[in-house]
Amino acid sequence: MPKPRVKPNRSLIQTLFKFRGTYLFSAIRNAFLCLIFIILAQCSAGEKMRDSIIFTPSRDLSYPYEEIAFRQSYSQGSSPAVQIIAGGDVMIGHWTLSYLKKHGNDYPFRGIKHVLRDHDIVFANLEAPFADTGKIQVEKQYTFKVPTTYVQGLQSAGFNMMSLANNHILDFGFEGLQQTVYALDRAGIHHAGAGMTAEAAWEPAIMQTASGRVALLAFSMTFPKEFWATDSTGGTAYPFERKLKKALHQVRTQADIVITSFHWGKEKSHQPKDYQQHFAHFAIDHGADLVLGHHPHVLQGLEIYNGKLIAYSLGNLAFSSYSQTAVNSALLRIALTKEGDLLFARVIPLNVDNSEVEFQPKIASEQRSRAILTQLDTLSFKLMGRDILSDNGLIFDFLQPDSLVVKDTLF
Repeated sequence: MPKPRVKPNRSLIQTLFKFRGTYLFSAIRNAFLCLIFIILAQCSAGEKMRDSIIFTPSRDLSYPYEEIAFRQSYSQGSSPAVQIIAGGDVMIGHWTLSYLKKHGNDYPFRGIKHVLRDHDIVFANLEAPFADTGKIQVEKQYTFKVPTTYVQGLQSAGFNMMSLANNHILDFGFEGLQQTVYALDRAGIHHAGAGMTAEAAWEPAIMQTASGRVALLAFSMTFPKEFWATDSTGGTAYPFERKLKKALHQVRTQADIVITSFHWGKEKSHQPKDYQQHFAHFAIDHGADLVLGHHPHVLQGLEIYNGKLIAYSLGNLAFSSYSQTAVNSALLRIALTKEGDLLFARVIPLNVDNSEVEFQPKIASEQRSRAILTQLDTLSFKLMGRDILSDNGLIFDFLQPDSLVVKDTLF
């Protein structure tokens, strides 16, 4: 693996995060962060941030060797945060099937199961239908199908919310989609983005958590166009702006937190297209609290827009491919208030090079993690014009009034 490029030191904030080798730097960093906190505490936004500080124990910052944990301090009467962990594309057919038969249904997720646990929402994009029968409806280079029995692996790993809005969910027609919906329902996994009717495709998945109701709206903007639901046929939901605006306004009356998922962009491209940014901003402007993207199979940058987090592409999670262009990925861990404000976010780098991990994604090594975070920081800087990703994967933005504040005991 090539030596990771040194991450550019673009700002004073980033400098303070980087240099921890001497007492002098530590003292300067302490004083600087305390000054910021004191100033912010005098304004209304500062009071809100003060009441929702994240305390992250230093032992948990030694990731990837230790599980990440965090706890929060709230003002009296506040609800606990909604904890979300999101991954990329899941397709466990083809070459993965022999490993499932030999090692069990949960084989692909054993290397990350300890990270997925203890979250209110565990999300990914289901890139292949769970189907035992069905006929190919549209001739394509690649068609995917996974026997329905293997849905148990997702259930065992803790997944409870999936997007079905993508360019493969109808590979084996409505018969395959119907079996997928039935398999997920039996496993207790909520889903959105595709259905036997247009109404079903646009129906949000809503989960009641201890911290509030969380809704998912999922959309596909990828071809074939024949998969898109119409007024008279089912399929995947395509986010026509007027309809998207209406759906977001409606779901806001049904849930405390709204997640939107988009299947979009160009495969193997690390740069989001202009329309991706447009629709991400549009969704947030009309009520979305978090935007999660898929389809490119590689990571794209992160953006904080109006205090809301956008992940333009989370890459592959468990995907049955030997492609050497898609070997690095990540999980995204997020904590939101019941009102949808961003409290905490962290990138967890993954090794998804199947020539090494054999269709079982692993937490990336320290060296690989540095390379992934450096690349993701560079991609995000192009979108934001400033750094929002620290060396340990924490996402921060001091220029956003409602941004997360992290207290690290190392400081």
